[in-house]
Parts: sequence; C-alpha cells; structure tokens
Amino acid sequence: MFPVAGGSWDPKAHIARLVAEGKLPRAAVTAAEQLWRERLTAGVLMPNGELAHVELSDLYHLLVDDRIWRKPERIERVLASVFEIREAHSGRRKALSRWTEDAVQLFGYAILEPDSRVRTIHLLDQRGERKHRRKGRVLWRP
Repeated sequence: MFPVAGGSWDPKAHIARLVAEGKLPRAAVTAAEQLWRERLTAGVLMPNGELAHVELSDLYHLLVDDRIWRKPERIERVLASVFEIREAHSGRRKALSRWTEDAVQLFGYAILEPDSRVRTIHLLDQRGERKHRRKGRVLWRP
C-alpha cells in the first residue's frame, strides 16, 4: 500500500489494485483523468494569484480518498477556494480552503510543494479546520 522503509509507493499501481479489488470504480478513475486533462493540467489559480499544479501521479494519489474519487471536481474547488496559506513541514505549505457544495459548507486543505505542486488534499470537518488554523505561521491571507 504505502512505502515501507527504503521502498516507494506507486499511486497508479495502487489505483489499479483498488479497481481490480472492486473498491474503486474504473469509471470514477476515467472521469477523474478526463477532468485532469480538461481542467487541471494547466494548473489551478488560487486566490493568492499562485498557480497550483497537479501532476497525473498526484491525481492518482488524491483518488485514494473516496470523497475525492466520488467528486474529483473537489480538487479544483479546494485550490480555488483557499482562504489562508500556512507553513508546513519540509518547506511545504498548507493551503486552507472553505467552499459551499450542495448548500453545505465544506473544509479542506492542500499540501503544496515549494514549486506549487499539489502533494495531497484532505477534507475536514469544522473542528479539523479550527485545529489546522492553529498550526504553522501564516504566509498568506487576503
């Protein structure tokens, strides 16, 4: 599943395994790949003016979460709805996000590499959002 000491994790192989095991519909992967080609390959403009980049291998990593593969457009929503960016470990940044979906306010964050590549995205409940707003120095806020 995930890398063991000295090993490496292949997100595309992991997704193939989930599809083969019936835990992830092939149609969901195909829809996410299409969304990636059409709307994510050029990057997603965040409110701070920065362009966040999602590589295909990053997309496969994000699809492990069923809340993402069921609605892959959340990748773009998380990035386009960033309201605060904080320091994270190893030179990375945590971009906190809040958006409305089906009349419900949702929360999440993206971990960004120094070159603005999206490493991962996590969805949160309101308590989780408050917890993450207390960690790391604020780097950007509108």
